[in-house]
Amino acid sequence: MTAAVEQMQPPGTEADRLREENRVLREQIAAAQSGAARSLSRATRLAQVVSVLGQVADADETADRIAGEVAEMFGADIVAVWLSGQAGLVVAAHCGVPAEDLPADAGTLPAGVLDLPATAPLLAGPAGEVPLPPWLAAYCLEQVVWARLEASGDLLGYMLVARQEPVAFDSSDVLELRAVTARIALAIDRSRLHRRTQDQVRQLRRLQEFTARLAGMLDRTEIARSLAGVIAAETGCGCVSVHLTELPDAGPVATAGTCSHGSGAPAPDRVRALPLRAGGRQMGRLVVHDAPPADSEGDALLRHLADLGGLVLDKAMLFETVRKQAHRDALTGLANRSLFSERLNASLAAAEATGAGLAVIFIDLDGFKQVNDTLGHEVGDLLLTHVAWQLQDAGGPQDTVARLGGDEFVVLTTEATTPSEAAALARRLEAAVREPLALACGELTAAASIGLATVDDCGYQAEALMRHADRAMYDRKRESRAAARG
Repeated sequence: MTAAVEQMQPPGTEADRLREENRVLREQIAAAQSGAARSLSRATRLAQVVSVLGQVADADETADRIAGEVAEMFGADIVAVWLSGQAGLVVAAHCGVPAEDLPADAGTLPAGVLDLPATAPLLAGPAGEVPLPPWLAAYCLEQVVWARLEASGDLLGYMLVARQEPVAFDSSDVLELRAVTARIALAIDRSRLHRRTQDQVRQLRRLQEFTARLAGMLDRTEIARSLAGVIAAETGCGCVSVHLTELPDAGPVATAGTCSHGSGAPAPDRVRALPLRAGGRQMGRLVVHDAPPADSEGDALLRHLADLGGLVLDKAMLFETVRKQAHRDALTGLANRSLFSERLNASLAAAEATGAGLAVIFIDLDGFKQVNDTLGHEVGDLLLTHVAWQLQDAGGPQDTVARLGGDEFVVLTTEATTPSEAAALARRLEAAVREPLALACGELTAAASIGLATVDDCGYQAEALMRHADRAMYDRKRESRAAARG
């Protein structure tokens, strides 16, 4: 019908003009239909890509899938995605560039790209006008688009889309790329969030297991080693050392991790010291090299572990104090009957296995009741403490001196292995008891009755040794009283 109308028109300028308008209109309609079809196809493809990406939990895998899809959607020869991380910008995905062609400095981008503002996240134009990294010059790129990948106000990285043919990215391409990059950034952000959440869940489980294991520890050195190891493994720190307040000059009791400065001195700004506290008391400190930045997740975890370490060390020190109190005489600090019994049984088992000698020496102060009655219990306590110190000085470094109660003491020796050596030790102990105690009113001298028992007398039986030594001590006391009356 249009052709018939055209044939009916008279020849001349007006007819030519109408035909030209019809031709332009038809071209515009065809272009609009083609653009609409292309946009619909891209939108459909993007929806499919987003659907697939929604099931991908890894940001690098997300970026890798994106590179290939964007290349097909926009007829690009090269697509590359840079993502930011702890090591700075790195090429997380690329299409059209062999992996072996990526240089070591591939993460370095031109300043003009890094300066892309959030309000204008795309930069498009011919190569030369739009900056490119030098290593891409060999690919003879003609048209380039840089896109800033941003989600929730955080810069995630950049994407490059480039063609080797001089076919410019038109306004519709740029608009669609802007929409695509927004969806891509959301997908990458979701992937990172998923990975971070999974990592945090795994870390939380490890920390729960560590906390339960740490809570069962009572040895301070074991606690320090476990604490240093977990901090080095979980916080990204370098070298971690644990120092205890009770051992200020002994150096660290535990060390873990590796310092980035090697054997040289670390930079002062890379070293932090965190106190190990509990209940207002400081049990020690953590010294951390290459510590995570302040207010970061690693820093929060580091401080949490320091608090946990302080609580567990406090519990271990409390347990050690209680254990010492349970095994020590409150007045003299010597081993009590319970600790002496434990050491006697352990020493007998070891001696019996090797056939070694062992002796038990009982010591009972003579006339101690009279000291309490005439000079008072405070002086009596001073005398007991003085005798305890003297007995410890007279015994060997491996001997155990214990107070059984009242004015009774006992010595376990594994150094005096023969009866004659044990008798010589007994004489030294008796002489040590007679060392005078200086008081404001003069000197006070004690005397003691001593009984000796060896494995040669009783065998490797704890009860028999104790009974024999006790009987020998009382026999000696009766002899001394009889001699005094005679």
